[in-house]
Amino acid sequence: MLGLEAMPVLAIPEAEAIRKLEVVAVHVVVNAEGEPIFPVYHYVALNAEGQPVFPFHQQLNQLVLPMFMTAEQAQQEKKALEGRIPDTEGSRVVSMPLNVALERNERLVQEIKARDESQSLVTPLVPAMADWRKAEELLRAEGFSRQEIARNLKVPVFLTHPPISITPPGTEEAKIALFFNYSQLQQAKQAVPGFEGEDKVLNLTQALNLLVQEEEDTYFFFPTEDLIKTFQAQQEAAQESDP
Repeated sequence: MLGLEAMPVLAIPEAEAIRKLEVVAVHVVVNAEGEPIFPVYHYVALNAEGQPVFPFHQQLNQLVLPMFMTAEQAQQEKKALEGRIPDTEGSRVVSMPLNVALERNERLVQEIKARDESQSLVTPLVPAMADWRKAEELLRAEGFSRQEIARNLKVPVFLTHPPISITPPGTEEAKIALFFNYSQLQQAKQAVPGFEGEDKVLNLTQALNLLVQEEEDTYFFFPTEDLIKTFQAQQEAAQESDP
């Protein structure tokens, strides 16, 4: 369940599948003017054994803008950048839904190309390390080597076999839930009496393939823990600002 397949013939529009990523909050570091800060990396993240989770070296004329899936990761990155990059005074972390971030990245690529055609932009999505490690554990149990996992697993998405169906908020029809957080999968399993299914993991590319291939639209992404936290924090801030 690990390979990265090409995008298939679409049963639902790809744009609709991307819109479903609105339930994923991502966090990026920007400067005082709200412009992205492009740090210099050799690797974006390491796993528990110190091996690269995202096995690419930053190339010459390549800008890297990591999108963190937890605010804590982004705050740690902000502190690290303040210690090694000049002119980061006033930098901050901004949060947005992943589908909005992907649209923003497309515009950013065009702006970068307009300034310098030799430059390119890489925008890796950085999952919580606890989730990546659990995904690695599950895949190792299925017989995949660490090299295969490091090469092919970028962003884990969890589900069960047989799958768990949940009624998404604001709807009346139950759908098969796909989870970015392993802890949320466990909570969902506990809510099903006598459930004895197996935990499985897909790469995000595979999960999107499921969505675009399925004519009946039977899958949905469960809102991430960090999206829920971000939404709650925004609500609290709005309430405090009200007279």
